[in-house]
Amino acid sequence: MIIAEQTQQLPVYSLVPDRLNGNKDFRVYNFAGDLPEESDLLLPRRKNYFLIVLMRRGGSHQSLDMESVTMKSNTVYFFVPNRVMVKEGIEELWATGIAFTMESISLQESADVAKLPIIETSQGGHELLLSDKDLDFVEDLLAKINMEYESSDGLKQRMLAAYLNLLLTYLSRLYVVQYTLF
Repeated sequence: MIIAEQTQQLPVYSLVPDRLNGNKDFRVYNFAGDLPEESDLLLPRRKNYFLIVLMRRGGSHQSLDMESVTMKSNTVYFFVPNRVMVKEGIEELWATGIAFTMESISLQESADVAKLPIIETSQGGHELLLSDKDLDFVEDLLAKINMEYESSDGLKQRMLAAYLNLLLTYLSRLYVVQYTLF
């Protein structure tokens, strides 16, 4: 693994708009046995956006702030801006990811979203183990987010904001339970 010196400047990646809608503040990624990009394998980097990923099948490896993490099945991982990340391997991904910027959540009618525990990560956690019930709930929300993401009607952005708000609130509940009990 490559270890970055504290004085070394790391690349900071912005959210790349997808071809579907060109939105630079919100993006959905779906992987069903796909291989991730190899171009940044073993390169330390930072992202200037939030990323929430439901790993359906674990096994892939990442390093987060120089701590190696083996992704677990049916687990949500969340990454806040400016954490040092390193892809440590190339395995098939079975996951859904939602990337969003602080700007996208500050534009929502409820500015309290930015103060949710999962956004502030006050306990330092980055993984949520899901029960079957929690997994069903999260999968249902991700399906709704995917449907709206591919929609082209005039209420698309409002619906995406509402679903993202609900997802972040629900995950914050799980975050508080899992990280204040340990």
